[in-house]
Amino acid sequence: MNATHQTRATDLDARAVLAALAARWDAGDGKGYGELFTPDATYVQFNGVLLDGREEIADMHDLMFRTMLYGTRLVTHEIESVRRAGENHAVVVSTGAALYPWQKDVTPKRLSRQTLVLERRDGRWPVAGFQNSRIKPFPTSGPLFEVASKAVRLRVDRARRAA
Repeated sequence: MNATHQTRATDLDARAVLAALAARWDAGDGKGYGELFTPDATYVQFNGVLLDGREEIADMHDLMFRTMLYGTRLVTHEIESVRRAGENHAVVVSTGAALYPWQKDVTPKRLSRQTLVLERRDGRWPVAGFQNSRIKPFPTSGPLFEVASKAVRLRVDRARRAA
């Protein structure tokens, strides 16, 4: 974790929050997973689907733990930053993945970046906002980048001339 982004809060332990999420995930406990979120939390899945509120988060994870995410475990790869956003809020950025039992390590294809907004409530830090995105670096050089860049410029210039 980058030391310049560490929080000064003595009662915030980002690793403990992530570990609690992982423990409920690993147990396939959708309801318990949902309990770690505020009642009005928002949760954006890696595919862009928005879940609204603790109940919807719990219900979706209950379904997924019984189907597509059955038997998976949640692995935190790295906590990249923890920043305070006022006295009762913190923003945590981490990387990780859901691994199936046959997978031993997080592969680049499965790695995601999560942004969590934590809100202190009654001495706890439940998740008020969660955004999960697959890490797919955008190419910025090479022949494919050059061809794609030219194609975009041509279409934009054509649209501008037509307007």
